Amino acid sequence: MKIAVTPYKIENIHKLALNGADIFILGNDDYASRLVNSFELSEIVEASKIIEKLEKELYISVNIIAHNSTLNDITEFLNFLGTIKLSGIIFGDLGVYMIAKRLGLESKLIYNPETLNTSFYDPKFWERKGIKGITISKEITLDDIEEISNKSNIEISIIGHGHLNMFHSRRPLIENYFKYTKEEYDSYINNRNLKIVEEIRNEEYPIFQDKHGTHIFREKALESFQEVIKLNKFLDVFIIDSIFKDDEYLLEVLMKYKHIINTNNLEESKKYTKIYETDHDSGFLYKKTVYDKY
Repeated sequence: MKIAVTPYKIENIHKLALNGADIFILGNDDYASRLVNSFELSEIVEASKIIEKLEKELYISVNIIAHNSTLNDITEFLNFLGTIKLSGIIFGDLGVYMIAKRLGLESKLIYNPETLNTSFYDPKFWERKGIKGITISKEITLDDIEEISNKSNIEISIIGHGHLNMFHSRRPLIENYFKYTKEEYDSYINNRNLKIVEEIRNEEYPIFQDKHGTHIFREKALESFQEVIKLNKFLDVFIIDSIFKDDEYLLEVLMKYKHIINTNNLEESKKYTKIYETDHDSGFLYKKTVYDKY
């Protein structure tokens, strides 16, 4: 099983690689949303050279919702990706798939539509399309993940650690709220320190608005310290998403997962779960959710 990470700074790639990161997920916010950080095209080129020299892998996120007006830009960006050394392109919109297929890049595609990959027929379908792999839905159980992985012939990945997105609207909801209250809102756009609280629940959900709309996340981040030993037996890629965090946090978490995998020490993993229990939990790994597709 490979570990994928989402670094905030290019200069930390080397340190993360030395401590167990196999895959680095980067992106530019013109073509991807919910990124830890947006990298300019020149920075992506620089990162690709560093990662290639380290003999690691680069994945680029292109997970925006495509519209007619953006198809030419997406085509130009995918053409650019075809000129650099990379191993994967993460997408969620079928328009991106069609463009990538036309450009001969379908073998690098990884389908991540957030909530839709929930059965073992999903990888079977996409295997016929010739893509590299899929990312399983965040809202299914550990047992379901195992069954899908064992019945798949393409790469299977999951988000194993990090904040899970549970809502995305193209509407600029934060901007609209402050327009309604007649307040200035510029400082609240792309602000990653905001929380929203429901009247009927005592929970604070991270929320931010970017150029692609508004995003709301679960209050607690996911951790899989006790599950990673089992996941290591059948999963291909374990993703640590450090959105709302920094590279220091990412390195700390990465080292803990690598230690558990290398030592196969369940007691140690229980200690890590205890350390992070205040603002982390096991997500949907042990409970069914109403967000499954039917």
